[in-house]
Amino acid sequence: MKRSGGCGAGQPGVDVEVGHGYAVEQKGERGGDMKHVDAGRPSGRRTGLLLCLLASMALAGCGGPSERVVQGTQLSPGTDAHITADINSDAATTRLAVDVVHLAPPERIQAGSKHFVVWQRPSPEIPWRRVGVLDYDAENRGGKLVETTVPYASFELLITVEQEMSPQLPSSAAVIGPTSVG
Repeated sequence: MKRSGGCGAGQPGVDVEVGHGYAVEQKGERGGDMKHVDAGRPSGRRTGLLLCLLASMALAGCGGPSERVVQGTQLSPGTDAHITADINSDAATTRLAVDVVHLAPPERIQAGSKHFVVWQRPSPEIPWRRVGVLDYDAENRGGKLVETTVPYASFELLITVEQEMSPQLPSSAAVIGPTSVG
């Protein structure tokens, strides 16, 4: 098959012949200048790039931390919680980090409240267990729970406003959740 243009498009007198797996560029009026390009096999560089891409896709599917964003409840509608969970199924544990943005001060959500407490439970039949307290930054309206370990690979997560840092049970003032993790 013979096409005009191709790599030399816009140059007068350049034709490109495309055959089975190769292309030949002929420069007609200048004489016998011919260029042979083997297009039938990918070059070593493209093959290496393709193999790297496939390997990275395979590794991405093998695990690593999962991340998700959970929207706030009716008590805190503009709030978003960025939850990172690195699950170790063999040990049945999860390394958990929570970063909450657009979070109003606790006393605005429920009078007398001073803290945001993070809770977990493996199933609805088991009582909530305190995981920790968000480190709240009133100026930036955000709170963080720096990485901690939860003794389950799958559980529900809840964030409530509380008057104390270590209450026995969560209040009914939930700002996030309950939501499933794992």
